[in-house]
Order: sequence, then C-alpha cells, then structure tokens
Amino acid sequence: MFRRMIALGAMLMAHACADAAAVYPASDASFAQSLNGTWSFKYIPSLAPGADAGFTAPPFDVSAWKTIQVPANWELQGFAEPSYGDDLKDGLGLYRRTFKAPAAWKDRRTFLRFEGVGFGYEVWVNGREAGESSASAFNRHTFDVTELLLPDAGADNVLAVRVTTKPHGYEFDLNDDWALSGIYRDVTLFSVPATHMQDLTTKTTLADGSAAELAVDVLLSRSDGEVRARLLDPAGRVAGERVLARTDGLRRAVSFRVAKPRLWTAETPSLYRLQLTVSVDGKAVQTVEQRVGLREVRIDGSVLLLNGRPIKMRGVNHHDLDPRLGRAVDEAQIRRDLELLKKANVNYLRTSHYPPHQRLLDLCDEMGIYVMDEVAIGHGEKNLEKPEYLDNILARVEPTIARDKNHASVLVWSIGNENPITEAELEAGRLAKKLDPTRPITYPKIGSYFAKNYERIPAFVDIYAPHYPSNSTLKNYAQTLKRPTILTEYAHALGLATDRMQEQWEILQNNPVFAGGSIWHFHDQGLLRMSSQPVDVSRPTQLVWLDPTHYYDTHGLDGTDGLTYSDRTPQVDYWQMRKVYAPVQFPQRSATVRPGRQSVAVTVENRFDFRSLEGVKLHWSLQRNGKDMKQGQLALHARPHMRETVGVQVDIPGGGDGDVLALNLRAVDERGLQINERSLVLEQPGVQRTAWTSSLKEPGAPVLAQNAGEVTVTSPQWVLSVQRATGKLSIRDHAGKLLVDGIYPHTGRKPTMAEALSAQKSGLWLSSIITSLDAPVVEAATRDGGGVMLSISGRYVLAAAQDGAPMAAAPAGADDLMPGAAKADKRAAHERGVAGTIQLEIGRNGAIQVSYDFTPLAAEGVLSEAGLSVMAPAGFGEFRWIGQGPYAGYPGKDKLNEFGLYHLNREDLRFQGNRRETELALLTDAVGAGFALAAQPSDIAVERFGDGTLLSHNALIGGLGNKGTSPEAIVAVNDATRIAGKFMLVPVGESWPATLTRWFGQPAAASDVFKPFYHSYDQ
Repeated sequence: MFRRMIALGAMLMAHACADAAAVYPASDASFAQSLNGTWSFKYIPSLAPGADAGFTAPPFDVSAWKTIQVPANWELQGFAEPSYGDDLKDGLGLYRRTFKAPAAWKDRRTFLRFEGVGFGYEVWVNGREAGESSASAFNRHTFDVTELLLPDAGADNVLAVRVTTKPHGYEFDLNDDWALSGIYRDVTLFSVPATHMQDLTTKTTLADGSAAELAVDVLLSRSDGEVRARLLDPAGRVAGERVLARTDGLRRAVSFRVAKPRLWTAETPSLYRLQLTVSVDGKAVQTVEQRVGLREVRIDGSVLLLNGRPIKMRGVNHHDLDPRLGRAVDEAQIRRDLELLKKANVNYLRTSHYPPHQRLLDLCDEMGIYVMDEVAIGHGEKNLEKPEYLDNILARVEPTIARDKNHASVLVWSIGNENPITEAELEAGRLAKKLDPTRPITYPKIGSYFAKNYERIPAFVDIYAPHYPSNSTLKNYAQTLKRPTILTEYAHALGLATDRMQEQWEILQNNPVFAGGSIWHFHDQGLLRMSSQPVDVSRPTQLVWLDPTHYYDTHGLDGTDGLTYSDRTPQVDYWQMRKVYAPVQFPQRSATVRPGRQSVAVTVENRFDFRSLEGVKLHWSLQRNGKDMKQGQLALHARPHMRETVGVQVDIPGGGDGDVLALNLRAVDERGLQINERSLVLEQPGVQRTAWTSSLKEPGAPVLAQNAGEVTVTSPQWVLSVQRATGKLSIRDHAGKLLVDGIYPHTGRKPTMAEALSAQKSGLWLSSIITSLDAPVVEAATRDGGGVMLSISGRYVLAAAQDGAPMAAAPAGADDLMPGAAKADKRAAHERGVAGTIQLEIGRNGAIQVSYDFTPLAAEGVLSEAGLSVMAPAGFGEFRWIGQGPYAGYPGKDKLNEFGLYHLNREDLRFQGNRRETELALLTDAVGAGFALAAQPSDIAVERFGDGTLLSHNALIGGLGNKGTSPEAIVAVNDATRIAGKFMLVPVGESWPATLTRWFGQPAAASDVFKPFYHSYDQ
C-alpha cells in the first residue's frame, strides 16, 4: 500500500502527489496556514482499522473520538505505551480535522505538507486520496490537493490521515532510541501560483582574488516564468541583482560574483539573503527568500577543507527528543540545545540518525554550528540486500537533500548508520553525490567492522567514519588512513562515565587526517513517566527521579548516554567536554612567583580555525585563599592555530607562608561568552602548604593505655580507641562525640553503571572498603619525645555480606543496576582481600601520621581504586578541599577541573567522587567537628556509604571507562600489586586551627547546594 513516491529528480505520481522537492512556498505568510492544533483521533492497537475503515469519508461520525494535539507522539498523549528500538508495536492512528481554504487562494495551486510522521501514512481530503508517504518517517512529504478542495472558499474541507507504525521499510527508521509514533512535526497548508518555483539550488565556489561565485539554479513548474534574483549582504546592502538566464524550458540560472565576501563558518556565521521573484508577463507572482551562507567544502588529499582551510569539528550526536514532548520538539527546546552546545564550545553536531527538525538547521546556520545531516537508514540490516527494499532506501536520499541542501551549516551527508557495506547503501551514496556534488559523503561504521573492512570502502566515499576506537587504534589510524576521517561516534557515555574524551581529542586535534568527532551522546534519551511505587533512595538507581514517583525513563541502560540529563541539566561530562573542546587553551597549570611586584607570563593557544583572538579579552584576578586581591583585563591577538604569551602584572604579598595563591584566568569573547578558564597555581620557592600540621600547637603529649580488649590513646583534644578483637578504630572528642568511625583498606568505589556493566567480565572489585579483619594484631608503644606509635595488622577478608548493595526497585524491573556484577564479586569473595598494616604515629600536636601498606590476597581482578578510607559517621556532610575541583576527576577525565578551594555539601549532586591533586580534605558536620586529611598532592575520594561518608586516600586509581568498554587506565591486580601510601589525619572540633580558618573561613554549612533531582544514577 505504501508505494514509492519519488525517483531521481522531480517526479509526480497518481493522486496529484508531489515529492518534497516539487514546490517552494512563497515567503508571503498570507499564503500559508498551519494545521497544527487539536485533531479528532482514534488509536487502534493493530494494523487493521476494522469498523473505522470508512473514517476518511466526510459523513463518518467522529464526534465520539478523543482529541490529540498535532504535532505530538500519541504514546506521550496517553494512547499507547512507548516502544524502544526494534520493539515497535503494531498500531494505527486515525486523524481527522477540517480546514477552510481562503478565497484569495482561488486559481492557485494548494499543497499540503507534512514535515514528519511516524512511521507511514495515507492522506485523504474530502474523502478522496491525496497520496501516501514513501520515504522515511523523518522526511518531508508534500501533496498537491488543489483538485480535492471544495469549490466554496468558506466550506469545511475534511482532512483524514491514517498513520501506521509499520509501513514498508519502517525498520530503517528504528535505531537504538525511542520509537515514537504519530504526526510529530508541523502540518502546513500553503498556496502558490500556477507558475511557481519547484526547486532552488545554490552553490558557492571560491574564486581567485578573495572573491566568491554564488551559482543560483531555479526549477519552475511552467516555462512561462522569469526569475529575478537580488542578493543582500549580512548588513542588508545589495550585493548584486540579476535576471536568471533560461537554461532550458523550466530551468533558470545565474551566477553572482561577490568581491571580498563575508564567508560563512561556525566562527563567523555570516548569512546573505537571496530574494527571488517569479514573474509571468512582467507581473510578479511569487517571491521567495532564502538565507545563504557563502562557503565551500572540499577535500585536499586526506584533509577536509572549509573555505580552503583545514577545520576541526568539535561535535556531539543529537536526537530530536524532549522528555515531555518526545519527538515533537519545539523551537524553544531546539534553541536551548544549541545554546548549551555553543556554551560548551561545540561547533558541530551529527543528526543521529535522521534528518532533524527544519528549525534546527535554520538555527545552526544562524548560530554557527556545522552539521552532518544523516539519511535515515538505521536498523533493518536484514533488508539491505533484498531487492524489494531498494526503492525505499533510495527514496530516503532525495527528500533529505532537497530540503537541506541550501543550508550553509550542512557540510557532510551521512548515509545511514553502522550498516555493513552493501550495494543498496552504496547506491544511496552514489545518488547523494549525483544530487549534490558539492558536499562529501560518509558511511558511519561500527569500529571493529571498520577496522577490518575500511579498505573495501569505494573511492567515491569521501570521508571515513569509524566508531569508538581505542587510543592506540586511533593513533594507528592517524598514520594509516588516507582519507579525511571523522569519528562520527566516540567516547560513548553511560551515566557519569565518559572516558577517552580528552586523550582522543588531542589525537584528533594534532593530526591533519582527522576532521573531528562527535561524542555519543548530547543528552540522555529519557521520557517523563510515573511509577506506581516510590523509589527507595537508599539504593542505587539506573534512572533520574524528579520526586518519589516521577522519573525519566531511559529504557534501562539504553538511553542513559548523555552529556546532559534528559531535561538538559548538564552532567559532569558536559563540563569535561567544554574544557576539552575549548578553542582557547591555557597550556600552563602553574607558575613560580616571589613576594613583590612582577610579571607572570601566561601562554594562550588559539585553536580557532578562522578567527584571531582579536576581540577576546583575558580577564584575570589574583586570588589569596579564594578571595580576589586584584583584577584586570588584557587584549589577546593570537592568529588561528598560533600561541601568544602575555604578561600579567601582579603584586605578590609577603609574609603569607602557606597562603593559597592562584591567578585566575578567563578568556571571554565579544558576546560575553566565557570560552575557557585556568586557575594558575602560584608556587613560592620553599613554601609548602602540606607542612601546615607541623605548626599546630602542642597542648600535651598523648597518653597510651592498653588492656586485653582495647588500646586507647588520649590527647587533650580527643580519644582514639582500637578494639583488639576486630581492629576497629574510632576517634571521639572528650564529650563523647564520634569523629572517626573506622579506618579500613579501600579496595574500590561505588561502581558506576559503566563499571557494573563490565564487572562480570573484568572481575572488578566492588566493595569500597573491607571491614573484616582476620586475627588482627594491634600493637602500640610510647615513643621518645612523647608520641605514640600504633599499628593494626592482619588479613582483611571480603565478607559475603559486603557484596554489592541490592539495587532499588523500579518500574517493570528496569532498575537493576547489573545483577551479574554482584554475582561476579560474590563468586570471588572467598579469595578477595588484602594483607598488611595500618600504622599511626600520633604526635604531641594532635596530628596523626597515617601510613598503610597492603598486598592483595589473590592476584586476580581489577581495582577501580585502592588505598585507605577514613569513615565519618552520619551527619558529617560538609566536604572542603584544596586541589582540583569542583568536579570528580579520574585518569583520562580530569581536564574539566581547576585548582582552588572548594566546599560541597553531601546532598550536592557533585559531591561524590575522586578529587585529583588534593593537598587537604576536610570532612565535618555543619558546626565544624570532624577531621582533616593532609597529603602531598594526591587522589582523594569522597563517597556516601550508608548514613556515613568515606574519605579515601587513593594510592591506585583507574579510569571510569565507557559503555561496554574498559577504561584506558586499568589497575589490574597481579603478584606485584602493592597498595601503599601515607597522609596526615587531624581530628578537629568546632574551633578550627588558625590555618584552616585562614583557608576556609569559619565553620558553616554550604550555602549553595546543587540538587536538581530527588534521586539519580551513579550517586
């Protein structure tokens, strides 16, 4: 029933059905009418309409039907449950409404346009068939309904649409995403004169002498028309005006030569306006305006060029999806997405896996974002080599190109996604190149398939597009690939794990064969749903909960793959991407200074491809212990791909031994957008902040007491006790308040979803701490000078009760984190553990030097991190530190942070995780009681652990990995593995030592707590 509607070129078929390229609407709004709004609707959970088959006839009574909004997905209007991926359910949607054709449209042609309908449909006007869809659910379809309208201009015309979820070829519209149905994009009725524009093609060629040639080609519906073109520059001045020459009966063409053009790039999105007027016998009958970007895409050897220069496409993959609207995204959501991308230094998006909403491309032209526009050939690999599907595959190419070819932002056509090399898909690529020879094409491929088959990809395919290479594979590609290469998917996110981004981008940046890459994915693919049971916040979850019962359904782990959450709240990986992609970079992380006035040399790297840093200001501030002392601005000038060094004049105060000094730098463009920042650590020779504990007052020597069951050490500020039978250590103040609730070997972290996904295969140790000490040996002695030496030794054995906490209950069983991961840990529980010693040297000043040295009991598995944990009791939720922040950082994922003094509350979404290069960590209650951990710059992690909190010194740490992929930095347990380190532990009360007060101020709870969700994954 769903016949192919187009072939090559503009082609009409039965029932006066016209393809997407066959008509250009006029710019005059009086000749267009939106049919969006409320329609009568009936959903049928099958493919057979039954008694409603006659609904297309105007007399058919639909008064008892429900209503639906258009555009919308019927699943999100409550008519059916949403489907994901290939699990699309049988269903029909019957739509009815009426409309009036204005009297002014008489003697003109009237067209009905559907911008997007999932997944196939037939259209009737006044009971007569207007046509049917023939290509993708994501392609525009236009129908000539002139002869179907009622002759009376005031009459109600009846429009009926039957939508099916399973037309021929629907599988190619399915991907690893939500499969949502219905009329989800705009429906428009418009009118054009009998002689009108059917097609418009613009092409820019850069000429010698810094000029540009703009070729304009127009296809008319009839041969009696003439066309005049007027080109306005970005300032509105006339750049040229010409009459198009007749090239054949229906075609008209002209070329404008623009001297000193303002070329379009993502950095300079200058748009000209092309005004076209169609006339018949000297009378204007149609006016069309098209925004045009003058730019040229070409390839030189293995390098992709824009306007003659190599470019780097700093990108993401993007779905048209909103948690409340589904695929029926509106302009406000599209604009919000693009603004978030621009703020994150993204200059490119791939429209995974289909042509996007039209307004997205309009805004990309306007805002300056490169686009890889994808022809929708998704799942359905089983049909690629079946002859009966060839027409459907090819039918997806032309409407994609016809609609989008005049967008300056569209640089590359992507032909499908992750399909094997087949003749059908290659034929689609040949067709794309025939229809538009001005743009390169590519075929995104699964990484392993690409590695084995890239030499089979024909020479007419311009760009290679492998997915998810390892770092070593990517380095090899830099040497071996001979065509421009774009990683159309890389650094696959899962939850809060997005590894490989920073290392791989540097490889892409530094090798000319790579034109860029697009991270998977910009946002979580979540739909707002309601649970019949409230979530248990004490258990891990796969989802994001807005309150106890409302959550974003990401279909298990399938859709938790964004750099932002479903509602576009940025995740930590969004900020990592922003730093990695920043086109202004600060290579330095520190500088050496001395007291007095001096110039600090700051190197700035310009990674823009076209613009200099003229107009970008370097805002700087000299900070002392987190407070601004002096501020200023400097102009930057570096040309593209160059560096410059500027001097910042500062006056370093004397007498501030131990002060935290930093030079905060911010690169801000002309619009006020902060491109990047750096907190430059100012180091003074001979000054060591980590030695602050040696300056603590010595109120008295600690007193050691021992008996058969317990060892106690009493200092003037606190009492430390160790139980001989268990090795359990605790520290209380003299009022009995618990400050430290244990010190234990640290053998992992709370697993992220990405880690849990691969845990069964990797043998990941899942327990954060090991509390069970087999036959502990506790020894203590007073040392000369008044200190006490205490050691706890033995075998710490993983107890079965510690294996992975049970997961939170969730709707339809969707919330099991990864049951197999816990099973893997349980299987090895009897042999996992560490042996060694924790040693504490307690000084007269109340500071405790802690050292530890462990070896694993069995040389197997993988450690996410390992060291020593100090347990804080419930209520100790104020975390302060000096080091990298404010976000957690790991090997391969630490570019997002800057050096400074930070303070987060335990309820903050950013609280949990490892902080790199940490000199001091302070964990207290709201009034300041708790403990400080001081060390040489180290990896220090904080983790919610039941009602308590772990603060861990990491001797070993691995990366987070990606979805289904182990991290590049792995801590594999073997016979040589040793877990050893040292730090200072200082119990503190409500009155802090002067040094802590100087750095952090008086004790208080954090005033700014970022908690956008009730409960969420990887927390």
